[in-house]
Amino acid sequence: MSTNSTNGGSSRGIVTPEAVVLDIETAGFASRLMAAVLDVLIIVAGLFVVSVIVALGLRNSTQSTLTTVMAVLAFGALFGYPIAFETLMRGRTPGKAALRLRVVGVDGAPVTLRETTLRAMGGIVDKLLPPGGITGVLFVLGTSRHQRVGDLIAGTIVIRDPQQYRPAPALWFSAPLGLESYADMIDPSAITVEQYTVIRSFLTRVGTLAPNVRVALAADLADRLSRAIRFPRHESVPPEAYLLCVIARYQRSVGPATARW
Repeated sequence: MSTNSTNGGSSRGIVTPEAVVLDIETAGFASRLMAAVLDVLIIVAGLFVVSVIVALGLRNSTQSTLTTVMAVLAFGALFGYPIAFETLMRGRTPGKAALRLRVVGVDGAPVTLRETTLRAMGGIVDKLLPPGGITGVLFVLGTSRHQRVGDLIAGTIVIRDPQQYRPAPALWFSAPLGLESYADMIDPSAITVEQYTVIRSFLTRVGTLAPNVRVALAADLADRLSRAIRFPRHESVPPEAYLLCVIARYQRSVGPATARW
């Protein structure tokens, strides 16, 4: 198991019920604090708007009634905000989502209403136990998985969402300017997937090759390809341009990057 202290987080394995070990990065104190600040700002802004509406609606009520309603609203916001969002957003509040954090069970499973409720109840201890919030800070800094009291009660941890995989966009090759008609005469049906992969790899890396290596490889690939498809390269067409013509025709006919895709 490896550990990483970058940004106050650590990389630790968790074991799922299926006995699969997941390597995850737990959220550190700094990122959790920033997420909490964002959530508090949202709560305060929401309470302000709701308070104005309630005050206008109860303007004829007594001061004690208004105070009681405001207290209930404040408690409901502080207690209900994390429960509602973490349940509906699969372990995230708006603040956590902005910092790419998520609450999960210690086994890596998504949190449920029960766990978010227990976590919020423990959060009251974290935030309100004198001297005001220091308890949660000490637990986050002192536990191996950066768990505050609410996390320990609910059996949860806060992790950093892994970067989502984004597939690279398909490369669309085109015949060089002026050689479109020449490319249209090529029949690429004899090209194998392996040959296409080699040509594509060469064309995507030509900028990293030394000039003499680039010319030699282009000439060799063009000669091999011309024999495979039985379409000789015209002497006026450079080897690299020939490869572009062939791969452009291949993509538009039988290749993995046809216009249909």
